[in-house]
Amino acid sequence: MFNLDFINVSNNQIVNDLKTKGYFVFEQALTEQYVDEMLQEVDFNQILVNTNDVGVVIAQTYKFFTHCLASSKKTYDLITSSRVLDICQGYFDDIYKLTNHRIYQTSKTSHMPWHTDNNLQVGKQLVDKHNMPGLLFLFYLSDVTQNAFQYVKDSHKWSAQYNHEIYLSDNFIESNYKNDILTFPMKKGTFIVCDIHGVHRAEPFNDHNYTRTSLLFQVDQVGSQYLGHGEKNIVNTEYLDNLTPEIMDYLGFGFRRDYPAFPCSSIATMTPKDILALQRKLLVESLEALNKSVIKSILPAEAIINTKRFLWYIKSKFSKIININSKK
Repeated sequence: MFNLDFINVSNNQIVNDLKTKGYFVFEQALTEQYVDEMLQEVDFNQILVNTNDVGVVIAQTYKFFTHCLASSKKTYDLITSSRVLDICQGYFDDIYKLTNHRIYQTSKTSHMPWHTDNNLQVGKQLVDKHNMPGLLFLFYLSDVTQNAFQYVKDSHKWSAQYNHEIYLSDNFIESNYKNDILTFPMKKGTFIVCDIHGVHRAEPFNDHNYTRTSLLFQVDQVGSQYLGHGEKNIVNTEYLDNLTPEIMDYLGFGFRRDYPAFPCSSIATMTPKDILALQRKLLVESLEALNKSVIKSILPAEAIINTKRFLWYIKSKFSKIININSKK
């Protein structure tokens, strides 16, 4: 999972950097093989439409795979890894919980505003900022030459005075903190963790031939006054081979979650190009569904059931013949 150089970095160094600088960065912390295997568990071309499963949704120029704990073992193992948990144990003074997670792709264009992630929600709406300690974990799953993570140095120390703002304008940051902007264009596998009270964004870009893929998740020290804080974690029980009381608490077993999954997506959040591509796909599938519907309306239900039984019988016999011949 992790490269040896990153494994050899002491946990104390990471935690100390977080508490003093507000961030820690390590290029290519993950092995290239691990990243490639993780991405094989995500199909960004398969968009959910009346699909009884978890998968990818589109929000403008972003594709999000939000419930990756439900269908990506590599992601689950990384988010619950001893390295991540050790960082959390060293940083937090009280109970901490995974409050959101997602693998996402950014392509073509993006202009993210400067912001902090100490957000409180009511339903879909951001309503306030909280004072809970929290960490934002980010892993680059592709080489990042554009749209790199940006962080305003020491901003975790002064951002609270702007808690009445949902975002900070580009002009404000450029005018007051231009020399403090840190930008991290780095290779696939890079690990970045920062204080959620630090002001950050992804650097704006406009390049229709460029795509960035990342894993992001947030861990907050959730106090009793913030019950319901966070998105629900849908976890595939097959992955729980490392389950301990600590991990159960971290994942939020038995803890109320009031926030909807991010992003709140629908057909309206798709681009016209993606809608047209979806329509072409739906046309083919609609014709197939229409044919089935016509056949079902003509033939009695019993005839359809008997046909399925006959086909199953033929398939079973054919399978047995193949098995017998393969043993000879």
